[in-house]
Amino acid sequence: MSYSFSVGRILGDRSFAEIGHPTLAVADGRRGLLAVAGTHGFSDHPAVGVYDTATLSCRALIRSRDVVQAMAFHPAVVRRSDWSLVPSRSITPDELAGPRVPAPRPDGRAAAYRLVTELGPDWEPRLTVQAVEELSDGRILATLGGMRLECWLPSGERAWAVPDEEGGREIAVARDERSAWVSLVRPERHDRRPQSVVRLSLADGAQVDQVAPSGYVSLSSAADGEPALAPAGYWIQGVPVDGRAPLRVRNASRTWFLSYVKQEGTRRSHPGVPWVATAELKAGRGSGRPVEPAQKDVRRLFPYSWVPGEEHLGGPGVEAADGSLVHAGRVFRQRRQPGDSFVVRREASDGSPRWVFRTDRSATALTADASTVFTAYDGGEIVALSLDDGTVLWRYHLTLGDVSVIPTALTVTPSGRLLIGTRDGRILICSATT
Repeated sequence: MSYSFSVGRILGDRSFAEIGHPTLAVADGRRGLLAVAGTHGFSDHPAVGVYDTATLSCRALIRSRDVVQAMAFHPAVVRRSDWSLVPSRSITPDELAGPRVPAPRPDGRAAAYRLVTELGPDWEPRLTVQAVEELSDGRILATLGGMRLECWLPSGERAWAVPDEEGGREIAVARDERSAWVSLVRPERHDRRPQSVVRLSLADGAQVDQVAPSGYVSLSSAADGEPALAPAGYWIQGVPVDGRAPLRVRNASRTWFLSYVKQEGTRRSHPGVPWVATAELKAGRGSGRPVEPAQKDVRRLFPYSWVPGEEHLGGPGVEAADGSLVHAGRVFRQRRQPGDSFVVRREASDGSPRWVFRTDRSATALTADASTVFTAYDGGEIVALSLDDGTVLWRYHLTLGDVSVIPTALTVTPSGRLLIGTRDGRILICSATT
């Protein structure tokens, strides 16, 4: 099926956007190049961008699993008239031979910050976008690392932003659009502060209310427009633990989450076998404050994994109009295999799959309209599936210029536009037509 995908506007764009917080910078004045290493989180997603010092355009981007400690430009220059025609493994060791140069490992953060600020006055550190929503007047809200919430005007200017030590995660906009609830990310591995859910005024970002959940939760806007909380973790010996990969379902008529059933013989630190559970939303809630489901209202429906012997990890999801559940996830193994990641539509009664779409990369976000499921993947791809039967309608590898971009947040607006948040802190306003 033919389709058209385009990026209409980019919010949060700036010089050196691809590398996040710079940690090291090395220049090659002879070639007019600058290599900058950075991270998009507090300890993860290292990247190295190679930039043209004249235009500051990104010539190449390398993503690494390990923190970059030292860099140097290779002293040799290999030339070909047309690199698109160069076969694999055709460059010889003699062409790469060159003098050895020292590559010390100093702490280059201060120097890297100073250099990118001097070269790109519009640069600012922005971390991974966690959620993005559009208001009826065209304003766009986003949560991201180091920021509770920010608000962008239809003109593309940022109206306000609320800094935070760690940042916001999910957003639930109030029905009157005068405020929004935001779940905050907390460094639970370093301290035991409880997770917070705060209500912020959409006029200026001021905090006007707060909820302190009993454990880790996910926040969403329910189908009736009210905010809803769902468990996003489990308890070990009376201590709340953040779930490795909770099930996070948006726009639902009830609360969906994973409930763990402890089995005999498993170690005490193991949460148990995950089941899909629901809790009905209380009639006449109307207070505008999110409430955790009471244990007496929880109903376990079916095992989360529909494949015997497989353990599945949770992911983002939505509830379809008929009450069925559409969600992403992946098979948990010590060594990943092709097709371990999936999107599935399941019957609400017994969890049996209507259809399953499998791929190799993990889903980072999922949203849907009346006929299409849109899924973002950590390999940089957006895939549109038929809600009816799961067939691929189109797939698009997200790029800005010639550089791949990793989508991390995804929302389809009532007008059919796609809002895409990225790992490097940008927000893309996109259109896709078939």
